[in-house]
Amino acid sequence: MKIVFYLLALLDVSVGLPSLPNGIKGIKMFVEPLSNYTLKEPVDARIIGGYEVEPNSKPYQAVVLINGFTFCSGSLISPNFVLTSAHCTISASYVEIVLGAHNPKIEEPTQLRVTSTNIIIHEDYTKLGRYSNNDISLVKTPQHVVTNNHIQIIDLAQTDDGSYEGSSAILSGWGTMSDSSVSISSGLRQVLVYILYHSICSNYYGSDVITSSSMCTSGSGTVGACHGDSGSPLVVGKVQVGVTSFFSTRGCGYGDPTGYSRVSYYRKWINQHAGL
Repeated sequence: MKIVFYLLALLDVSVGLPSLPNGIKGIKMFVEPLSNYTLKEPVDARIIGGYEVEPNSKPYQAVVLINGFTFCSGSLISPNFVLTSAHCTISASYVEIVLGAHNPKIEEPTQLRVTSTNIIIHEDYTKLGRYSNNDISLVKTPQHVVTNNHIQIIDLAQTDDGSYEGSSAILSGWGTMSDSSVSISSGLRQVLVYILYHSICSNYYGSDVITSSSMCTSGSGTVGACHGDSGSPLVVGKVQVGVTSFFSTRGCGYGDPTGYSRVSYYRKWINQHAGL
């Protein structure tokens, strides 16, 4: 049996843009699994399984809008850089960053909106049909961001922080709440997830995808990322440990793991390019 997984960027974000004839489109990635499992019946849609947070309670969260068309997320990691996924920015001519947002569909007094053409994609990012690797990028803001109660910087995992396997974590984003939805959430949502042991995640997606640079969270209980959550931060305590990258194409309602780029693995690269 073959597992397929989607990158999470959402085309047609339903924020005043014209609708796409085919609705959501994703980059499909085909991976031979190391073990089989039985397909489950679809579950009701529930980010998946989460709830809406208090406005601006995640002040590091950033909207990343690509070419005015593709919706992703990110995190503010310094006064000049937002961290997100490479598959979001690989085709970007420009990126609009929105900080201090709760509802990205409207202009809120807490929001700071800037547009950037200064994008740094990991030099070894690859999309080889079957899988993608080094799915991480940086967007430099055109001005120094002044922090306040609504806009703040998040700390990043250090190179020697370890795997975080077995830890509870918070995933937050504006992605859709079901596979059938074509609109992002009108409010930032979060969900409690658990970081899987590397071997378990590898059993789902294969060792060519789940390498030392990646990590997964359990979807048990039907929790995790959905369309539009690409680049969203995975946070343990007050430290970002992952950048949301993919989920199973069986759908976000099946309870399969969500995949991330591991921040600790890329910390030296981030330091080098963002001057941290």
